[in-house]
Amino acid sequence: MRKKQQLIKMEKENDSSLPTTAIASQKKFPNKELENDLFEYKAKMINHIENRILQSQKKLEDSIREEMEQFEQQISKTIHELRDDQFDHKVSSTNHEEKQMEKVFRYKPSLLSEMMKQSDYKTLYHMIMASMFILMGNLWIQDYLERGIIFDMDTFFWCFQTPLLVAEIWFALVLSSYLTVYWVIYCNQNKIKPFTAILVFSLHQIISIMAACYMTTAWVNGFGSRMIVMCEAVRMMMKNYSYARNKMLYGTENKYKYFILQSFEKKGITKQNALLPDINIQSLSQELKRYTYFSLAPTLLYRDYYVKAPNYSRKKVIIEFANFFLCIYYGFILFRSFCKEPILQLRYQNLTLMNFIVTLYKLMMPSTFSLVLVFFGLLHSWFNGWAELLRFPDRTFYHDWWTASEFGQYYRKWNVIVHEFLYYYVYLDSEKLSQGKRSRLFRQLITFGCSAVIHEIILTFALGFFYPICFLLFTGPGILFIQAKEIFKQKGWFNILFWVLMYIGTSVMITLYLTEYYARILINDSLVEQKWGIIQYLIPRTFYLITGI
Repeated sequence: MRKKQQLIKMEKENDSSLPTTAIASQKKFPNKELENDLFEYKAKMINHIENRILQSQKKLEDSIREEMEQFEQQISKTIHELRDDQFDHKVSSTNHEEKQMEKVFRYKPSLLSEMMKQSDYKTLYHMIMASMFILMGNLWIQDYLERGIIFDMDTFFWCFQTPLLVAEIWFALVLSSYLTVYWVIYCNQNKIKPFTAILVFSLHQIISIMAACYMTTAWVNGFGSRMIVMCEAVRMMMKNYSYARNKMLYGTENKYKYFILQSFEKKGITKQNALLPDINIQSLSQELKRYTYFSLAPTLLYRDYYVKAPNYSRKKVIIEFANFFLCIYYGFILFRSFCKEPILQLRYQNLTLMNFIVTLYKLMMPSTFSLVLVFFGLLHSWFNGWAELLRFPDRTFYHDWWTASEFGQYYRKWNVIVHEFLYYYVYLDSEKLSQGKRSRLFRQLITFGCSAVIHEIILTFALGFFYPICFLLFTGPGILFIQAKEIFKQKGWFNILFWVLMYIGTSVMITLYLTEYYARILINDSLVEQKWGIIQYLIPRTFYLITGI
């Protein structure tokens, strides 16, 4: 009974609480404005939280992307190092089963590219760029005050004339070079005798270089334009020779293919373990693709396949080519600012020994700096730009020639591309063709003679007259000081002497060439022809101007 009363009491209490809860629920939001404020605050909080989440997500994605890029770069670098180690092991290990007979291409950046990763060398590069801008501004102001112009395009176009004609001649030379590919395939398919194949190929080479020389002399004007045509003609001639030589030597069976030179026999290389280039002769379309890549690649040593970098940087390509064209303009600024006026004064004054010496000293610094511009613009920037674009791996286009202790080192380190061509295809091949019967001195003279003749052909037809100053300087003082390190025991002192000779030699060469150019303008060729006849082409006009003989 008591329990029943308690249940009834609890039910009454529950019934009485219902109206109170309903009233409380009705009084929870006493007015509409407070309710709207609460909803607005809630929406703002949700938006804020969503924005924070999106920002955090973006930062996380950027962080992951950066980590992945660094990881990919590290993986790529590791792969390159492993490949380098593999190539280095094949090249340098004396216990390895295979030994190289010719160069093995590997991943290797240019020396300046590695040096400029350091802040000190990068600052030096910035200083040179700043000096160029200062000289450029000085030249612009001077031209504006004296002539009312800012850009002196007359002198520039005097150097680079007939650009369309240059492009047409270059295109004709390119088409002619592709005939080598067709001839190699034809000889291989039809079993043409080696003597006939070499004879026809040699005639093609001779006709191509003679045609380039004739077109340069007869049609092209301007030193820069002529230099472009002659350098490209010689480059294509060496490319053709490299392609035909390697295809005929390693792509076919012949008695010279496995001939081991004495210098390689001393390293333990035999016919059984010799590492030869993997070269074969395929279809015409395949060979055209191979030759096209080789014709653009910054090397003169042909291979069917070059190990390529996984990717290339468009930014690096643009920077390298920009550096190349800036070097051309910087050389123009140096010529206008420091070289043109002294040579013109020498032209209008009596050409005496003292005037010549004064002009020589005035041109020492700009002449040597022009040489440095040729090195940085061509051997570094131009070659690295093409190598980056083509993903070409081996970029040892030069060594540290500026630390040379004798001129032999300078010749080997200055232009590695040409040095390798001369070493493998002239120096070693002369021993291979003679079956080791020729002496080392004979091979050196043949190699040096080929280099000198090629340089003189380029300069003679680019300048428009024969004046072998470059040949005389490099075969005279250059040869005498090749072994000077045996006389001067202190390498540091000889490096100073080396640079003194470089300053003097470069200045003498440029001063004499410019003086001869203006002397040929002043002197009528008919006067020289009357006295000397056909040998007038060998008589320097500077000598005739001084002596009158």
